[in-house]
Amino acid sequence: MAESAQTTIIVVGLGPGRWEDLTVEAQSVLDAAPSVIVRTERHPTVDALRLRRPGLPVTSFDALYDSAQTFSDLYPLMANRALEQAAALPVGQALVYAVPGHPLIGEESVRQLRLVAAERGVAVRIVAGLSFVEPVCAALGLDPLQRDLQLLDATLLADVSSAALPGAVLPTVPALVAQVYNRRIAGGLKLALSELYPDDWEVTVVRWAGMPEEETIERIPLVDLDRNDRADHLTTVYVPPLPPTEALRAPEGLRHVVAKLRAPDGCPWDHEQTHQSLRTYVLEEAYEVAEVLDEWDGSPEMAEQLAEELGDLLLQVYLQAEIGDEEDLFSLADIYQHITEKLIRRHPHVFGDVQVKDAAHVVRNWEAIKRRERENRGEATEHESILRKVPSSAPALYQAYELGRTAAKTGFTWPDISGVLEKIAEEARELVEATNEQSPERRADELGDVLFVLTRLADALGVQPEDALQRTNRKFRRRFAAMEEHAHREQRALDSLALDEWLAWWDDAKKATASDGN
Repeated sequence: MAESAQTTIIVVGLGPGRWEDLTVEAQSVLDAAPSVIVRTERHPTVDALRLRRPGLPVTSFDALYDSAQTFSDLYPLMANRALEQAAALPVGQALVYAVPGHPLIGEESVRQLRLVAAERGVAVRIVAGLSFVEPVCAALGLDPLQRDLQLLDATLLADVSSAALPGAVLPTVPALVAQVYNRRIAGGLKLALSELYPDDWEVTVVRWAGMPEEETIERIPLVDLDRNDRADHLTTVYVPPLPPTEALRAPEGLRHVVAKLRAPDGCPWDHEQTHQSLRTYVLEEAYEVAEVLDEWDGSPEMAEQLAEELGDLLLQVYLQAEIGDEEDLFSLADIYQHITEKLIRRHPHVFGDVQVKDAAHVVRNWEAIKRRERENRGEATEHESILRKVPSSAPALYQAYELGRTAAKTGFTWPDISGVLEKIAEEARELVEATNEQSPERRADELGDVLFVLTRLADALGVQPEDALQRTNRKFRRRFAAMEEHAHREQRALDSLALDEWLAWWDDAKKATASDGN
């Protein structure tokens, strides 16, 4: 029979387990139902229903637990099966679907059912029930509102990636984790929580809450959560909050520590810092990240070093955010908002319906979007310089290279490399002349001219000057270190060497490090 507007599904909450805990409405629906479908028969109220109404047709979705590959497959399957069975009933007869606890609390099958039912024009009526929250909180003596309690689903949490866990769970806030159905789910839950909590963090396992004869409460280390068969279909795990200074793997921990450092009773040095005074450290930390990337070999040791250096750079973001918040200028939330909105806005081929051909097409779109953003802010002018996009705060060598390359795109460059070499010779002669003058400004100007033209030579050669100089810097470090080792072997001080010794030792160092590469 086809579904119609008259098709109705009544979802009844079975409460924590006792018939006496059912609402009056739930009892009335179950007493009048010609048949009942339950999500699982493994619930005490189902047994009580059978005793109360012998012969009542009661079927379950328990068999689906074995056929579904994952819980994300299971619950939509239950929803579709319920809709199919509702459509097969006589016109005017409602399907009664009973679930543990409250239908709208931790009941993914009902959520899926309501989504699909709305698409098919099927009415879903919710009959409330006592959820797992009330009896568990009563067993723990816990006021959920006073403690800002999190409610989590173990079947979903076990599938969350480690990268997403800090957003899915706030370790500084207490949590109730329901639906810890079995040892396998308990193991997945343990692994997930271990990303944020120490292994010895004490959690509380509450079983059969609200059932006076069967209720148990057990406090164990997190690492023991799956070490026996304590988990079953009526098991909930309470995870107490971590102190902020122990939430080492969550953003809230770092935010708290930075705020404490900036507080009047915190660190005097941190308290004195301003946006401008931290500029040097922002650059230093960025350079240290870049240094690790330059030496990257993919080893676990290098990965650990990169994580540490990125943490140092992240600290600078949090310090700037804390100062901005103190001055009522901006907060960490503003930083998150700006970058998230920008990424969505500048990737319309990912978050919209724009089509792109390749990475080069993406870059062109990106630049066009940036231009529109500046126009909307009134920052773009009709005749603005094309050199504007080269940041003036960038390292001078990088600026020189990018300024020259950008200008060259307009045709302002030499037609071939010979012109660049002639210009280098010209600037070198002017530098020689300047060395005989007393003006430090003239010497600085002429040296700067030589360096600038050298970046044009780098461009002509297809070499990034920053990379070339970094290679030379690394080479110099190795060779000088070899000379230091030579001096150590001979028990000589480097500043005691004569010029001819310096030259000889340098030649030896070049030979000794020739096979090291760059």
